[in-house]
Amino acid sequence: MKTTSIAAVALATALGLSACGSSDSSSPAAAKTSSSSSSSPTATAKTGDSVDGAALATRMTDAMVKAGSGTVTMDLGGQGSAKGSFTMKNGKMEQSMEMGIQGQTLQIVSAGGLLYMKGLPGSSKPWVKIDPKGTDPMSKMFAGLTGDMGDPRQLAGALKGSKAVLVSSTGGESVYDVTIDPSTLMGGSTATASPSAQPVKARYTLDAQDRPTKMTVDSQGQTINIVFADWGKPVTITVPPADQVGTLQLPSS
Repeated sequence: MKTTSIAAVALATALGLSACGSSDSSSPAAAKTSSSSSSSPTATAKTGDSVDGAALATRMTDAMVKAGSGTVTMDLGGQGSAKGSFTMKNGKMEQSMEMGIQGQTLQIVSAGGLLYMKGLPGSSKPWVKIDPKGTDPMSKMFAGLTGDMGDPRQLAGALKGSKAVLVSSTGGESVYDVTIDPSTLMGGSTATASPSAQPVKARYTLDAQDRPTKMTVDSQGQTINIVFADWGKPVTITVPPADQVGTLQLPSS
């Protein structure tokens, strides 16, 4: 697997946490959208009713910001697995993750609007920095993908105009299915979705405080399962020392 491909998968995984809309349900929707849609909150919605997708995303991401921190584990299907922790600062998510992707062990730290990756073949030092505004080849290559990284509330933009179907609501837990236009993901960057990209179907499971506990991802045939836990648990994100951060020599082909 080429270095750039490994980096792309790792970035998509890490950013998928903050832009949770890149999910796709691996199982058929348990309920179809009813003919009459409802804009009322879950408390009054019934199974099979549809609610505004952007409003649902706002409730969920506001709850994440209010909780302030948590942990996450991801099953990346055939690509590997990932685990990490995150915290919110001024509404932006900072995170530290470790993942195994096709034989490569990678670490990712996202903080202060920058992304640091450790474990990429070809890097001059242990860590590589990706700056959405940077002019180096690595930053320029992934500028479109990183977008407004770290702000989970961008999910509301991805779900604008969509309808989320309430699959179930029991014991304070609510499950929603939603179909998302891939061109609206990650801030609507045209670099993230090809014309042939299929609609993304996401399943979100929320607790009684609207915080996500589970998400199911099956984007373009790849299934990803995400589990959130430890909401409110103290988390400290540490960026690598400057003398450990270098550049990546991209392959010419």
